[in-house]
Amino acid sequence: MDSATDGPARLALLDAGTDVAVTRRVYDEWAPTYDGDDVGVLMGHMTAAQVAERVASLVRPGTEVLDAACGTGAVGAELAARGFRSIDGLDLSPGMLRLARRRGVYHDLGPADLRRTTPGAGSKYGVVTCVGAFAPGHLGPGALVGLVRVIRPDGFLVATVAEETWAAEGYDRVLARLVADGYAHLVEQTDTEDPAGPGRLLVLSAREVPGPGRSVIWIP
Repeated sequence: MDSATDGPARLALLDAGTDVAVTRRVYDEWAPTYDGDDVGVLMGHMTAAQVAERVASLVRPGTEVLDAACGTGAVGAELAARGFRSIDGLDLSPGMLRLARRRGVYHDLGPADLRRTTPGAGSKYGVVTCVGAFAPGHLGPGALVGLVRVIRPDGFLVATVAEETWAAEGYDRVLARLVADGYAHLVEQTDTEDPAGPGRLLVLSAREVPGPGRSVIWIP
């Protein structure tokens, strides 16, 4: 694949199909050149540095962080540069995880299909980040539920959402139900008038749920 068209062509494959095996293969093959592509511009989301800066404004560096859909580890590296030391990462692609591991900033890394659920104990993390995975052909809005499940009460989800997917794929409806049912509080929803721009920065604060807790969070 020509390096000049590498990124857009791979994203077109993801936009056309939703099969998890296709997504895994695309990212495994993309991993060696991924960091050389301007993925934020291609996918319409804010940079890893901008997201890490927002996290640093919310919590102390000692906070446990899960970098969901961590890719090659750009967000982890930016968080580490701001003093964060307890960072776990999950990603669908083994190829991406290998590159993230080389950065030496993650405590634990593992494979996961985050469209189904977010593995791990409920209410574990003070912050969950998710950059670039709420875009066409990727996780979909239902994954918000799984991410909120592993955030401790009063912890935060800091995620980017491509503008073109926000209403078209139902992120607004899932967010409204999370808030209405008491699982989360909306802290920030920064959007843009430009559909090809940097997309939305979504910041949620997780809430304590009466009864059995977030382990029984609803499925959209």
